[in-house]
Amino acid sequence: MDLTLPEGLRGRLLAVALTLTVLCAAWFAVAAPLIAWYREGREELGQRDVLLLHMQEAVASLPELKRDRVTDVRPATAMLLPGGTDAMAAAAMQSNVQAMAVAAGVSLASMETLPAEARGAYRRIGLRVAATAPWPVLIEFLRAASRGQPRMLIDDLVLHPQPNQDQNAGIPISASLTLLAFRSATGGKTP
Repeated sequence: MDLTLPEGLRGRLLAVALTLTVLCAAWFAVAAPLIAWYREGREELGQRDVLLLHMQEAVASLPELKRDRVTDVRPATAMLLPGGTDAMAAAAMQSNVQAMAVAAGVSLASMETLPAEARGAYRRIGLRVAATAPWPVLIEFLRAASRGQPRMLIDDLVLHPQPNQDQNAGIPISASLTLLAFRSATGGKTP
């Protein structure tokens, strides 16, 4: 068996091939993982810097927020639905939801009154609502529901984007949700 290395052109080609093989192995085994690790660390550090900047801005705005909170005089909101019965409270709630929808520009497809439930000293009144609106309009409607008089809770929100349409903020989205509000179980006047 001949154990001598080839010489001449054949030996040079073999030497170049072996050198390239060793360099490729070193690249894939050592250099590439180190570069990837460095990039991940740099991205994580960048994300932490952005988070730190946001936190510093929030801390800087805290005194102004506290000052605004003290000077912000808002009228007292009615926290409970008016009405001596569940049906009257549900009717008042439906009227409020329709007014909010018109104000926000939302098209209501349907509105169903859910059975009222006892919750301690209160009765929970629910409406199942189906609506269609562009994304920003739908968000404004949800914001109005959560800030309205009386305050409503949003539950079971399901969004259905229109099929085969470009993703655009002006394209209507179908949504179904449950709006919940409370009335006094005693049937008396709300505070």
